[in-house]
Amino acid sequence: MSSPVYRFGACRLDPTKRELARDDAIVDVPPRVFACLLYLVEQRERAVDRAELIRAVWRRDNVSDTQLFQLVLRARRAVGDDADNPHAIRTIVGFGYRWIAPTTVETPEAEPGIEPVRTEPALTEPTPPPQPPRRRPLAWGIAAALVLALLAFAWLRTPPAEQAPPAAVAETARIAVVPLNIEANAQSDAAWVRYGGMDLVADRLRRSGLVVQTSEATLGAVMAAGEAAPGDALRRAGTIGLVVGGDVARRDGAWHVTLRAERPGANALRGDAADADLMRALRAAGDALLTALGRGAPTDAIDAPVAQLLSQARAAMLADDAKAAKAAIEAAAPGLRDDPEVRLMRAQIDARLGRFADAQNAITALLADANASDAYLRMRALIVRGAAYIPLGDADRARADFDAALAVPGAERYAHARGDAYAGRGATGTMRNDFSAAANDLGQARVLLDQSGDALGVARVDLEWALLDHARGAAEPAATRFAQAARQFEALAAKRPLKSALIGLEDVQYDQLQTAAAMATSDRAWATLAAGGDPLLRRVMSIQRVKILIATGRLREVHDVLAAIESGNLDYLAESHDDTRLRLARTELAWREGRPDDAAREAQLLPNGRWPDGSEDVLAAKASLWRQRVLPDSALPAAALPPATHDAPGVRHAAPYRALAEAERLVRVDRVADAERQYQEALRLADETGGPLVLTTIAASYVPVLIGDGRTRDAATLAARIAVWASDDYEAALIQLRVAHALGERTAWQSALDNVRRLAGERRVPAELEKTPPERAAPEQVRH
Repeated sequence: MSSPVYRFGACRLDPTKRELARDDAIVDVPPRVFACLLYLVEQRERAVDRAELIRAVWRRDNVSDTQLFQLVLRARRAVGDDADNPHAIRTIVGFGYRWIAPTTVETPEAEPGIEPVRTEPALTEPTPPPQPPRRRPLAWGIAAALVLALLAFAWLRTPPAEQAPPAAVAETARIAVVPLNIEANAQSDAAWVRYGGMDLVADRLRRSGLVVQTSEATLGAVMAAGEAAPGDALRRAGTIGLVVGGDVARRDGAWHVTLRAERPGANALRGDAADADLMRALRAAGDALLTALGRGAPTDAIDAPVAQLLSQARAAMLADDAKAAKAAIEAAAPGLRDDPEVRLMRAQIDARLGRFADAQNAITALLADANASDAYLRMRALIVRGAAYIPLGDADRARADFDAALAVPGAERYAHARGDAYAGRGATGTMRNDFSAAANDLGQARVLLDQSGDALGVARVDLEWALLDHARGAAEPAATRFAQAARQFEALAAKRPLKSALIGLEDVQYDQLQTAAAMATSDRAWATLAAGGDPLLRRVMSIQRVKILIATGRLREVHDVLAAIESGNLDYLAESHDDTRLRLARTELAWREGRPDDAAREAQLLPNGRWPDGSEDVLAAKASLWRQRVLPDSALPAAALPPATHDAPGVRHAAPYRALAEAERLVRVDRVADAERQYQEALRLADETGGPLVLTTIAASYVPVLIGDGRTRDAATLAARIAVWASDDYEAALIQLRVAHALGERTAWQSALDNVRRLAGERRVPAELEKTPPERAAPEQVRH
């Protein structure tokens, strides 16, 4: 799906491509200028007041009228407008602005809910775009955690049969299958049946055409309710009309399975079966229940031994034990392991364990070997491989796989798989900063997953919306969505997506310098980690926690978390940039603890420049910045890094850090006037693409330079811009202390010193700032 395209005069504004064209030539406009134009065009039926436009463009309130005036001036220039004789943006004196240019709207034609026709063969391997720039989302780690929590892995789902609605149960009734009761006389190796049998029965009902809630959602609701009669809690939620439960027992050399479907105000329906083979007994009982429900038995697409192996592994996954699931498959006979469904599950388990290259290679081999006519298998395989590209930041290859999954002939028959594909594609849109396309895809995913009866999948899509808000700079809505999602998942006892929601929330809070709140959220997330569990989420949460602990001054704990990370399996480092994240953390930790030699040893191995493939992102820029800060003058680069040759999202968000690094380099070689220009450029770029964290990082470097140059009033003006965060963030508070000390304002200095000491934790307050400042001197002339 594509967004409307707006035409006015000689201009064309395309929200999907994020392009402004004038006289058929692309106009290079900064992101905030584009956002300003788009918002005014979209609200063209009315005037927009200044405060509303500021919130829409900056996603915060502390923006001066001067900044807004300069933004509107640049927007006017971009479309050839003139404030004295406006034809596009009119100033409403004392209020704001209004779009006045006659505007036409072009909507690309597409059949609702159907993908545009692809020209390439659907069954061939998707070909990634040539030499794509490597892109990364604004919030590292969230996409990696969210996408694996988002995609409800279709372990055993098979196509629903096309049958007439039954007489015994309404077509719209949603069914929940609860964990089965295993009697004490059952064999110890049948413990997997409690969850695995539940999932097998749910799958059997689903393949008969019934709307069945996913096992993950049901299990979460049951665990959250903590009741002996889980059906009552499920029905109280208001979305379940029929609850299926049952008992499994071993008697007289046979397995006895009884299933019961209970409805309010009606007699329970039953399905009973007995067989020497447990899988046959489960299937037969399910079919007997389907008969009572007015449904025919589905065709068995999977052999019983394969189905049992899949159920055993699936039971381990429902218990959040990916290692046990992998062990179950590895212990199976070679013939079973070669089954396409088992190969797909093994790839999914590898992805859950963070072994993304293994998962990608396994899926590539499976697609080459699998029957091309098995559309459902191909769809799920492509979705799994696409998901495995996302944590590595490869949005282009991921999107190619999701596109290919949607283009498989017959894909329209499999609503749930299409929902997963749209959800994954929405994640790639967020990573590429193609926010309009991401919103369209997530909307499609939500509808399809809801139609499939996957309430938990719908909640996961809503979680992805929070990531979208965060990536486009809407911090407050993102924080609200993440917090709401966390409460929802906690109520459902959905542990894995709960962790993802908390990762997202703490990242937003960290970026907004809500340091105490970020620490509280990190503590809450940390408490959800259990022995074993999901290694990807554990790694993401650990690295996130390290940076928050540093920000709050809890430095001794940083050593413990780093040691725990490094004592585990580090094979994944070859597939990600987490080695750089860890080294960057060790560099900053040593520097803040007053260990310059250790900091230099770590920094020596940090990358200096962009990644080997020529791509750029904030991590690479921060690594270069810290490398330059702690290494001696002899290690300084001779010149600034050449500008990037492309305009990927990572380039734009790394730009303020690159400008700051160049400013600090120029200061160290005594080119202060040139450094001044770079500092101003860094601040301008931070206003365009950054937020409180990047602005404070720049100010923490620039303010001491201004004070050293005798420009204390300029330093005070800059410090005032970030004073709003000084009550919660150490670096922002330290800036206020420096300025108050330089100005000789003793009352303000004492108050600032008390605040810095409160926030310092284990950090040492600079000794010179703890000394009482001299009497206030006469203010110098502010430079303009």
